Amino acid sequence: MNDQQNTDSQIQQKLELFISCRGLANMDLFSKSDPFVILQIQQNHNWFDFGKTEIINDNLNPNFTKTFIIDYFFECQQPLKFIVNDDDGDGKFDFIGSAETTLGCIAGSRDQMLIVDLKRGSKTTGSLIIKAEQVRSLNKKLSMQIIGDQFPNRSCIPWLSLCPFFRIYRQSQDANQNLLIYQSEHVKFCLDPKWRRLDITLQKLCNGNLDKQLKLEVWDYFTTGNPDLIGHTQFRVNEIIEKKKYQKQLLNRDNNQAGLITFNDVKIYEPPTFMDYLKSGTQINLISAIDFTGSNGSPNLSSSLHYIDNQTGRLNQYQQALLAVGEILLNYSYDKRVPMYGFGCKPNLKNFKSSSTSHCFPLNGNPQDPEVEGIEGIMQTYSNALKNVNFDGPTYFNPLLQEVIKIASLSKDMAKDSYYVLFILTDGEIHDMSQTIDSVVASSHLPFSIIIVGVGNANFKNMNILDDDEGNLKDSKGNQSFRDLVQFVPFNQFKDNPELLAKNVLQELPDQIVEYMQLVDQQPKLQQKQQDITYSEFKQTPTIGNFSELQISDEYIQQFNQQGREWNSQYENYKQSQDPYFNEKQQFK
Repeated sequence: MNDQQNTDSQIQQKLELFISCRGLANMDLFSKSDPFVILQIQQNHNWFDFGKTEIINDNLNPNFTKTFIIDYFFECQQPLKFIVNDDDGDGKFDFIGSAETTLGCIAGSRDQMLIVDLKRGSKTTGSLIIKAEQVRSLNKKLSMQIIGDQFPNRSCIPWLSLCPFFRIYRQSQDANQNLLIYQSEHVKFCLDPKWRRLDITLQKLCNGNLDKQLKLEVWDYFTTGNPDLIGHTQFRVNEIIEKKKYQKQLLNRDNNQAGLITFNDVKIYEPPTFMDYLKSGTQINLISAIDFTGSNGSPNLSSSLHYIDNQTGRLNQYQQALLAVGEILLNYSYDKRVPMYGFGCKPNLKNFKSSSTSHCFPLNGNPQDPEVEGIEGIMQTYSNALKNVNFDGPTYFNPLLQEVIKIASLSKDMAKDSYYVLFILTDGEIHDMSQTIDSVVASSHLPFSIIIVGVGNANFKNMNILDDDEGNLKDSKGNQSFRDLVQFVPFNQFKDNPELLAKNVLQELPDQIVEYMQLVDQQPKLQQKQQDITYSEFKQTPTIGNFSELQISDEYIQQFNQQGREWNSQYENYKQSQDPYFNEKQQFK
């Protein structure tokens, strides 16, 4: 086997980590802790967040449904750190304890289960249990509606009946343990609940084994205290997909009947991928917004986050982030044009002036056409605007969101194959948090994602509230977001590694795009039906063998070559403008 084949086979090895805790120290005075776990991985001797679990309320012995899938390399240490916190709401939390280990240590443990002490300083604050399962790569998903019926009413008050929710467990590969893989929402005061439709990968549900025994438990939810078991049953995927409607009897702790569970409209399907949507013509349209509030510091001072060092040519943090992220996203835009906005200052641009603070203005000074062209246009427009704005405040996000919501709504109404990414660079806390959350929730049904990069050393706790990976963000009226559409990354974690910055900023975007398309039931168009010039000019599918025989119009070739020349020219011009020694290097060559 050659080196490339060997590398490919290694990358295909993945482990899924199941996390639970026992005997956590209680950090709350009048109730139990609300724990969650952050997993960090080590790269170049620095720790970076890999992911976090959901928050489990009032529980010192939590079993988390959120798992972590990690590439496993036998020959590497792969250090891991698990941080357990107690959530206090509004982005605040108390540190419970942490533990460090390696992926190899987990994989080499008996039954691939490792139990380690959590430490806060020298004090033990509980135990962390990590169970590893080898992942079988599967793209297929299972979708079904689970309905309850004939649940017993244990309350003497008729209108205060059960608040049922269900949990699904699968057997571990060694059949020694039931692993919690899913927990539903609870339905208030209902004896015949119809829960939200379950959509889950076959890998997560049964690790690809359709005959694997699964356990379903129904519990009665309490706002305080532990839930109470209503009943349980067992099933297999093969068992429920053979019939359109399948019922199972629930049994309580005494093995008496405790109601019915119905598996309705069970489907196994292969979901479209990000590449499927790209092939069908979906474009990613970048919209950038830059913070010019006074907390950045005067751009004339070297301590300012906006300071441009013309002597060394060193980019400031705003420029580094714009370049790292813009270069990648512009690959997926056909016209390479980017609307740019500024906020938190008094603009004094050539064609756009204001004596009052503006929280959303065109950075090129043209309200009718705020677009700039390519990466060179982005960087040049930022540098020009920096000389013609008066820093002010406060930091408002909502006016920006409202502007992009208009654009995304119009695009959706016109049935365009466009997805919008608002890229916000900011140095501080949001001062219109409630309105911002309302707009984020309202836009969760639009073709729209928000990427926030926090520059400097400010407290970014509100950003972590917006970056809700579990999709539980709620607006001021209690409406819940349909999906997670915000990604926040603090620049300082990756300031010396632009590639790693771009990776962490953009890693959730493909899944967010696919999730949106599935939410609105938009399937990729068939390739042969596309009208875009990149496909319509081909008379047959290009291959190595027939490429020279394909009939491609001269017009298409000219357009393609011209676009490539313009793009390369822009990029080279920008590199030259940022390198004060460019001419000397050329002479040396």
